[in-house]
Amino acid sequence: MASLSFLATTTSSSSPLHRRHPRKVVPSTTPRRFHTSCEQVANTTDASGGDDKGSSILRMDRRNVLLSGLGGGLYGAAGLGLLGVGEPLAAIGAPITIPDLTKCHKATADGIGKVECCPPYQDISGAIDFTFPSSSKALRVRKPAHLLSDEEVAKYKEAYRLMKALPETDPRSFMQQANVHCQYCNGAYYQTGTEDKVLQVHYNWFFLPWHRLYLHFHERILGSLIGDDSFALPFWNWDSGLEGMKIPSFFTKDTSSPVYDEKRNLNHYPPAIIDFDYSYGDSNPTDVDDVIHKNLLKISNAFSETLTKPELFMGAVLRAGGEINSPGTLETIHNMAHMWVGPDESPNMDMGNFYSAGRDPIFYCHHSNVDRMWSIYKNLRGKSTEFDDSDWLDSTFVFVDEKGQLVRCKVSQTQSTQKLRYTYDTDVELPWIDKGVRKKVLKAKKKSADLALVPVTEFGSTSKSLTTIIRVLVSRPKKSRTKSEKEEAVEVLVVSGIQVPANGSSRFDVYVSKPYGDDMAGPDLGELAGYFHHVPHHVKDKEVESKNHEADLKLGITKLLEDIDAEATEKVVVSLVPRFGDITVGGVTIQHLNTDTSSA
Repeated sequence: MASLSFLATTTSSSSPLHRRHPRKVVPSTTPRRFHTSCEQVANTTDASGGDDKGSSILRMDRRNVLLSGLGGGLYGAAGLGLLGVGEPLAAIGAPITIPDLTKCHKATADGIGKVECCPPYQDISGAIDFTFPSSSKALRVRKPAHLLSDEEVAKYKEAYRLMKALPETDPRSFMQQANVHCQYCNGAYYQTGTEDKVLQVHYNWFFLPWHRLYLHFHERILGSLIGDDSFALPFWNWDSGLEGMKIPSFFTKDTSSPVYDEKRNLNHYPPAIIDFDYSYGDSNPTDVDDVIHKNLLKISNAFSETLTKPELFMGAVLRAGGEINSPGTLETIHNMAHMWVGPDESPNMDMGNFYSAGRDPIFYCHHSNVDRMWSIYKNLRGKSTEFDDSDWLDSTFVFVDEKGQLVRCKVSQTQSTQKLRYTYDTDVELPWIDKGVRKKVLKAKKKSADLALVPVTEFGSTSKSLTTIIRVLVSRPKKSRTKSEKEEAVEVLVVSGIQVPANGSSRFDVYVSKPYGDDMAGPDLGELAGYFHHVPHHVKDKEVESKNHEADLKLGITKLLEDIDAEATEKVVVSLVPRFGDITVGGVTIQHLNTDTSSA
């Protein structure tokens, strides 16, 4: 594993305040299901997403360190079983079903208005049930984009050249492939049987499985166009170090390339590296090591605080007839990559706006790494199903395959990349998974000579507009919890009653620190627990200009409290830091949520 010595010598930003720009980023959606008799996949994926029979991205000689570092001792290296005790998900609602494509209507794009992205087909009577590719086929290996050979890059570009050369009415064509994202992310479909509940695959537990299927068929189409069944999408390795965090060079060097997109932020081309703290209009940071270790810490947090509570990682539960609620930690990181690549200027086209994001080939490269993150997460959880719930597993979507055939697919069929016949490069290091990443950062922070203490009080019962930093004192349900108590329930910081304009972008960051005495806070905001990053989504037409998006933000803080030595404190200081957009917050509390017990 690569050395992480730099993490112990650089400092973490204690107050990453930026100019606030009421700009925008990107929207969202949700899919449906068609009742089929397809088999339910067994949960036997390794870190690369394959059945645990070959090499793994997390080899056994590394696994003890990884799991003890991220899992807080909740997992054993042998069984890798989930040991937490909790309550099963409520068996209410129903699975999402395939929408009525004849009722596809114009979608809503942030900063643009109504846009047309309906598919060139409506009749799904000829759709077939998805079947897994033959197990005799070789696994397609997805590799880090920055490590592709010249030959692999040439093949990749040729596949997109041929896709872009297809007639635009062909559902396999590049524009029609891009429109799929618009359909499910910008409100072109309503949930079956409703006229106001949009089908939305962001901000909920469908975010990861829907995008996995989307990439699966996109990849198959590209491979068929160049006559190569082994063709695999590369992944933008933004969870790695210096080279991985740069936009892969073959997307930026040749403006005549079929994978070039002129609607990007040129200031973020190499040598710049992605900055997950970025806010519209910010200049590129000059301290590269500082950016790298803060990025790694955000990714580490996304895993370490969510392993026993998948909702925190995957997104909120959404059943048929319901509305989107809140994103998982992985989706918020994903949002920042969209924002980093897209242009600053509204309407932030292509990667910066969900309706057009699929028009930039880097979208699929980016999402390949998002999908890889899910594969790693599943392995760290001992290959258990995140939601052992038929409303999730039986939800169904429809896609077009390489032959132009409509195919019905269930979420249950996304649980093994091995069965989907692809895997991820097993030689890629995971620097963010190092045990004690946060502690190394904390040790590097310098003590302030002048504490400049300020008084803090509880949030109160009245909603507050987040126009400046809000610092509040929040009581914990119990202090000094035992190891077994932590295995039974995760400690979760809940920011409730969040209201933001549905068709505008907004973000705020959440920091946690120990109080000084009973009710005083120091100048240091503390440690980043996470952030809320809203991207515009479609709502009911007649309300589109005035409708607010309402959500709760749930952030696991069990390990964070250990790392800042706050386990024995009865209260903590929570700081809400506005970054951009109009935001109102209803309350801040800390709760204990039972861990999930589903296992393969």
